[in-house]
Amino acid sequence: MLRFAVVSFLEPVALDSEFAAGELPLHVTLLSLATTDADLGQVAEAVETAVAAFPGFAARGGDDDELSGGVEVTLLENAAEIVDAHRALIVELRDLGVRVDDPSRVGRGFRPAVSRPQEERIERGEHVELRAIAIIDCAPEGNRDRRRVVDQMPLV
Repeated sequence: MLRFAVVSFLEPVALDSEFAAGELPLHVTLLSLATTDADLGQVAEAVETAVAAFPGFAARGGDDDELSGGVEVTLLENAAEIVDAHRALIVELRDLGVRVDDPSRVGRGFRPAVSRPQEERIERGEHVELRAIAIIDCAPEGNRDRRRVVDQMPLV
């Protein structure tokens, strides 16, 4: 079973980079933690199809908030295309039997935001550009305490 998330990093991150859970570099989560019986190739194909219409995303930092589970974030303003991409991901991944761990973060509950690991953050009004999408393995070799970048695709 594949346990994954779909994110867009604010700065480039190398393929196969690995991090402790909760310590990913600044990123926007487009699809929160999910599981599927599909393989990585099937998930990557669905993600690529979902984001193919988007040449990239731009938004601005807004208010700080806390998502369910205590995740500290900076909400994004002017982020309608990020919401549209999230919805496209849901549609494309649905046929693969993807199950999101926290349904409150999907669909109407989705709020575009930059996760704030440790002391890093974006400021209110700061311009954010997202130029690539990454698929994160949220249990590499069965270790749920680690995260690994297993696929990336540019937004063109």
